[in-house]
Amino acid sequence: MDLVRMLSDWRRSWPPAVSKAWRLGWWFVGLLGFGIVLWRYGPVVWALLRDEQALQQFVVGLGWFGPLALVVFNALQIVVAPIPGYVVQAAAGYLYGPFWGGVWGAVGLLSGATLAMWLARRYGRGWVEQLMGAERLARWERITHSDSAWFWFVLLAAPTGDLPYFLAGLAQVRYLKVVLLTLAIRVPATFVVAAVGAGAVGLVWWQLLLIFALLAALLALFLRFQEPFMHWIDQAVQQRLSG
Repeated sequence: MDLVRMLSDWRRSWPPAVSKAWRLGWWFVGLLGFGIVLWRYGPVVWALLRDEQALQQFVVGLGWFGPLALVVFNALQIVVAPIPGYVVQAAAGYLYGPFWGGVWGAVGLLSGATLAMWLARRYGRGWVEQLMGAERLARWERITHSDSAWFWFVLLAAPTGDLPYFLAGLAQVRYLKVVLLTLAIRVPATFVVAAVGAGAVGLVWWQLLLIFALLAALLALFLRFQEPFMHWIDQAVQQRLSG
């Protein structure tokens, strides 16, 4: 038994209160780290955001590291991070424009989807349960036995986040089918988000500040009401699939 499976089994043995405290602890560490980075580099980043020419020079100076970092971060956020992928895709559009920002966002999305499916198939139900929660995974258990293109189309078209990729890893559905459906359904949205991010370059400081504040508020609301919202989404999609 490898290390990842051992850690997954160990986590499953924790009482619910300990698991909740663990998640809150990670959120605290993440927010603290973000605050430190913002305090240290915030003025520099803000100066770049206000100067389009300086921002372009900064991006050119990154070379291939910039697109590679965006692809990797976009892929990893599907598997390990609670940050919505739209944030990364909008940042890609802001830095590289609507076309190349969309390309790098799409590559990251497809890479992350494939990685999530492979990890779920490699480490099994216990690992997915740690990410999704036992109750939510149980609600979707029957989907893991289906390879119907219609089922996976509805799942990917609905606002189900990264749920379909973990379920696909547990199912007998082929990777290629899910990747092609993602390419047809979700990649176009990636280009739209990148275009929105690219349009933010010409905004003045107070408009940027307003956008950041709205995004932060939406993220906070999502985290606060994540469980009831996901439960509602699950019920709506399952009713559609059963209809």
